Amino acid sequence: MSHDTHIEIKEEKYTVTEGNKKWSYGLMIVGLLLTILGYFTYKPLIEGMDLSAEDLHQLVTKRLWANLLIDSYFTFIIATCAIIFVVISQLTNAAWYVAIRRIPEAMSTYMIIGAGILVTIILVNFYVLHGGIYHWAHPGVMEADPLLAKKTWYLSQPFYLVRLILFTAFWIFCATKIRNNSRNEDLVGGIENFDKNFKISTVFLVVFGFTFSMLAWDLMMSIDAHWYSTIFTIYNFATGWVSALTVTYLLVWYLRGKGYLGIVTDEHQHDLGKFMFAFSVFWTYMWVAQFLLIWYANIPEEVVYYRERMFGTYQFSFYINIVLNFVVPFFIFMMRDAKRNRKVGYFVGAALLIGHWNDCFLMVMPGAMDLPTAITEHNPTGSIEIPNQGYGFIEIGLLLFFAGLFLTVVMKALTKANLYPTRHPFIYESAMHDVGV
Repeated sequence: MSHDTHIEIKEEKYTVTEGNKKWSYGLMIVGLLLTILGYFTYKPLIEGMDLSAEDLHQLVTKRLWANLLIDSYFTFIIATCAIIFVVISQLTNAAWYVAIRRIPEAMSTYMIIGAGILVTIILVNFYVLHGGIYHWAHPGVMEADPLLAKKTWYLSQPFYLVRLILFTAFWIFCATKIRNNSRNEDLVGGIENFDKNFKISTVFLVVFGFTFSMLAWDLMMSIDAHWYSTIFTIYNFATGWVSALTVTYLLVWYLRGKGYLGIVTDEHQHDLGKFMFAFSVFWTYMWVAQFLLIWYANIPEEVVYYRERMFGTYQFSFYINIVLNFVVPFFIFMMRDAKRNRKVGYFVGAALLIGHWNDCFLMVMPGAMDLPTAITEHNPTGSIEIPNQGYGFIEIGLLLFFAGLFLTVVMKALTKANLYPTRHPFIYESAMHDVGV
């Protein structure tokens, strides 16, 4: 393939249009209305049980906060993995990505809002709801459960909060420094800011590897506090990583369609598509590895996690997870031209984002929606199960709200700097990028 040898590097400033605002604000408003509607109309049907007003209130409260955790965690790890994409590319001296670098940088600005929401969710669950969706945090549970008692030192509410705040604050600090150095590079040129980002990225990536593990354990795995998986962290990272690549891919298509990113070509789009394809396979490998190890060992404390999801009321969510996160991207993006086709790319991207949201849904909801105390006291066998009830107004509403919030923040961030770094040492190499097929 050949490229025009004359590459014009110029400033391109993005402007948020009225259409952008209507879409993002509209998603948030509609999302809030659906959430309110879902909250006041939610009534689970439990066979053989008549729920009192107090029982119903406990269940709908748990469902609301479980969904808040799902959506806030999902959007937060997308924003975090976006800056990690920049960090890894920086450390490997990659050149191809430079033309699209400002998109994941803009996505990372959501981190501070996402972290604030996550901290608020934990504070409310611990100190207002007295444990809420985290069963181990309910008063007296740790002391009465021999298995959980061994984890008391780690599952301490103050220690938990300190970890969450320190980890996310450090990530936000590093992401902010990287963005500021990148933008400053447009003004002064040279390699000084490039070198600064290289050093920051080195420290950030090492610390992130350890701290993300604990964050995933705390926010997601501790919902099922008796259960654990040795590859849960990398599984969560794969979810965030594929989703961040997908959002980047979709935003690049959108901006190119509006006449922006003049130096970005189908070659860049093709590489982003290859990343989405490859890491969808990687996510599937992690999913299968986790499942097979637990299935083969057949340890009661471990298989209960999958029993709820494979054979209970979450069965549809369990199997659609594989279809959306593996079957769709694998069989469609296997074809070269599919990665370069805007409409096909939008379809695959939408499937992946919905699929990985569903992945987070499955991590949280079965463990969070345990039975109210008033019901379990009259059911010593523990055989009653809260039905999934499908994806209701609360699920759809909060997903739309967080999607609108994320888009609002990212679109605003895109206006703060040139759409690609005009004085980056690798900018011409990136503009001439050719995948060679």
